[in-house]
Amino acid sequence: MSKPHPRTPTTLQYALLGLLGRRSLTGYEILKRFTRSVVFFWNARQSQVYAALDRMEQLGLVTSCVVVQRQRPNRRHYTMTAAGRAALRSWLDGETPAQPVKDEMLLRVFFSDPLPARQVAASLLRHGKAHEQVRAEFEAIKSALESRYGPIGSTADRPLAFRYLVLEQGIRFERMYADWCRWAAGALERVRDRAHTPARTGADLIVSAAE
Repeated sequence: MSKPHPRTPTTLQYALLGLLGRRSLTGYEILKRFTRSVVFFWNARQSQVYAALDRMEQLGLVTSCVVVQRQRPNRRHYTMTAAGRAALRSWLDGETPAQPVKDEMLLRVFFSDPLPARQVAASLLRHGKAHEQVRAEFEAIKSALESRYGPIGSTADRPLAFRYLVLEQGIRFERMYADWCRWAAGALERVRDRAHTPARTGADLIVSAAE
């Protein structure tokens, strides 16, 4: 027996409502804007986006209509309803709890005692370079926006000012993560490899304390 769908919108649905805040958009336009902005801090697949739009229409958060086109595929336009706007505003007015961390790299490092320290250090450096690449991409986006609209304090585009804030958080986070990877790799230079695993280690105590 399938579980009933909850009436409360999901975070992804709130994000899609945000994209519809200014005007109606086609599903393709929503997906395009999502993959160029929101996906950097709230990831979702194309199938999830379209499924969320369908569910939002069932909840009365959006309406849709099909525009028939000659010699082209028909286009479905989505429009946020008054209920959708109220739901988005209520969500924006709410408090955001600290988000639980799910980081595969940290999980690997936490249990890396069986591996040679140099191997773990090399993996950390590679991971750090990946974060540096993302940071560089964000910096390029920021530079392009500032060249066109000016820095955050001077832009007259109020919605853009808030997008600047999120972009800056991404830049600072990627820089911090890359710095940590380099620091951790350097710290492992002072860690000696063991030929055996002790019966009781400091790591065991950390895990035991959390139980």
